Amino acid sequence: MKLTRQPKWDIATTNLANFGTQLEKDVRSDASAQEQAWADPSAMVGQKPGLWIWRIEKFNVVPWPKEKYGLFYSGDSYIVLYSYKKNDNTEALAHDIHFWLGLDSSQDEVGTAAYKTVELDDFLGTSPVQHREVQSCESGLFLSHFKQFRVEDGGIDSGFNRLKPVEYRPRLLKIKQIKRTVVIREVPKDYTSLNSGDVFILDVGTTIYQLNGKKSQGSERMKAAELVRAIEGERQGASKVVVIDEGDREMSKFWDALGSKGDIKSAEEDTGEDMTKVERKLFRVSDASGELTFKEESAGTITKDQFDSNDVFVFDAGHEVFVWIGKNSTAKEKKYSLHYAQDYIQKYDRPAYLPITRVLEGGENETFESALIVVSTVV
Repeated sequence: MKLTRQPKWDIATTNLANFGTQLEKDVRSDASAQEQAWADPSAMVGQKPGLWIWRIEKFNVVPWPKEKYGLFYSGDSYIVLYSYKKNDNTEALAHDIHFWLGLDSSQDEVGTAAYKTVELDDFLGTSPVQHREVQSCESGLFLSHFKQFRVEDGGIDSGFNRLKPVEYRPRLLKIKQIKRTVVIREVPKDYTSLNSGDVFILDVGTTIYQLNGKKSQGSERMKAAELVRAIEGERQGASKVVVIDEGDREMSKFWDALGSKGDIKSAEEDTGEDMTKVERKLFRVSDASGELTFKEESAGTITKDQFDSNDVFVFDAGHEVFVWIGKNSTAKEKKYSLHYAQDYIQKYDRPAYLPITRVLEGGENETFESALIVVSTVV
């Protein structure tokens, strides 16, 4: 996927390792000895299988209401914890921690989310897998945590980059099935955003249009209908709903409300993915020589036996960059591993918004393992 617009913050400062800054000092001065958002025993955070979400509000970690799980605002940053049993034969839990960064979030919120993610990792024993998620470029694993994923404009008044309260305005929403999750995103209100493979909701206030693409899926149409009914209910009947199938006579009404008209892209033209084939690469971070080095170990076929417990490795799987921490790696290798991953993305001209995931040896998740499985079958 590609960013549709640039964030208001610097992606290079979101590598989970940008500490020693004034921001870190500010966060530390505001934080208690233990973050109550997850230290409260009654919350049982990470003590049982489940999903927890927090929003960053003025350096504070605030629980997100469960009825809003799956709804995110572009002006905010969030921390998402998913705890699960990796093996049905044991009660031991595995954890994925994601920090999600809205494109309109302030630099302070973005930095706090990254820092607090490390703090939550420490609270859970440094065994979780950490993931950075950027709005519009979320990983498949992140999306799989939600039955419905939705991003809207607006956000909390952070006190740093002050946002106006969410105002009613015309908008175009895109509803797309991605694996098992129906994702809802706001897209530019223009005909170029449309394609035949998805469902779109055009909300102009007094009228809400649901446009069903010719090749849209039933699940997309159902979720769109649910959302349209919810919006209609919130306005207590002040809006009417018009459902249109692509090519219907009422398309003229839709074009008038949209404010632009043109050919609708085919379903195949809207992949949502960067189709450029990227060769997988594996790099070693090691200080065995007395100096910290970053060296390419392999390209193309990457297998599990190429990882060495004595060092740290940066693995570019194409769709995601993994930082693998060997159990015998040194403190220095661990400390600078994420810096090297970020530097790699910049120096090798990889997309700056690529998900970066840190995994510990022995705690690899399915996403990491499947990346290796795919590579190992290449002949």
